[in-house]
Amino acid sequence: PAVTQGNPYQVEVGLIFGGNMPADKPVEVLRFANRVPLMYQQGGCLLTKAIESVDWRQYGLDQPGAKGVPKGPAAILVHLASTNVQFTSEAKEALADNGEVIEEARKAMLEMGRGLRKHLDKKKKMAKTKEKFELINDILPAIAEKSAHILGRPVPNLAGSITKIMSAVISETTTTWNKETKQTDVLITLFNYTSRVRAYTILATWPEKAGAEMIDNETGGRKEATGVWAWKLPSLEPGERTIIGYSLGGLERGDWTETDVFFRGSQDVIGASKMDEKFLEEIRRQERALSEPGDADSTQEEPAEPMGEPTVAPPSGQTTLFGGDV
Repeated sequence: PAVTQGNPYQVEVGLIFGGNMPADKPVEVLRFANRVPLMYQQGGCLLTKAIESVDWRQYGLDQPGAKGVPKGPAAILVHLASTNVQFTSEAKEALADNGEVIEEARKAMLEMGRGLRKHLDKKKKMAKTKEKFELINDILPAIAEKSAHILGRPVPNLAGSITKIMSAVISETTTTWNKETKQTDVLITLFNYTSRVRAYTILATWPEKAGAEMIDNETGGRKEATGVWAWKLPSLEPGERTIIGYSLGGLERGDWTETDVFFRGSQDVIGASKMDEKFLEEIRRQERALSEPGDADSTQEEPAEPMGEPTVAPPSGQTTLFGGDV
């Protein structure tokens, strides 16, 4: 929030990336003023000019000459809330220029762009690691089998060799529609390809607000906030694989196609994101705000304390390629 000409205002931005949006066309710009969508005169609007003032090439979007609206499979949402919104005309189709507001909107765009770049870097890193992982899984077993056949010996256990080569903790998530049960099946697989014992709390999003019901959750865990479930994994041995599986009922095919997975722990997990505790706190704050108004007989559910980062005392002298000495 800030003040310009004695009027308080706040700029909110958001970005949707990927999906079925075309990569060779300008990004879709969604403008709002005090929650009212602005449908026309996009080129002459203050909010559009703030978008055009950013060099989006450094954040992974195409922008010839670093001018104009960027191109890419994305949609940018920008909202101005103020007690006195200045429009270019009485039609209220675009916002009038204001240097202070443009600069504030530009700063918000830069912060959002950094988040996009971080997301794309993680995605690229995960793709390379997955390619390496699949290549190793294809080649090593074949070499081991042929060598064992030639020498007349049993095929050795390759978990230790893969651990030395990969030196990473990898998460793979699948979200598929089950035709037989008419449910959405989610499978989260965690591989520990490092030389030491790991411990994590794994969190996943699910469409609770849409009326979905979590079914066959044999791993247990607990609800952290609306639409967020957590499982504590106190010990994940080197070379070990852990599977978290559950189903979602009450949905139609296509309602839920991708599950976001987060983690708490000291070692990065390729394929999952570090849990932002502010995100959880914001959800809980909204829960409290919704539960406060009501009759006196209503009871407010206490928010669950977040599962802390699990710790396991590592043996001395162990190293990983990601973190050096541990």
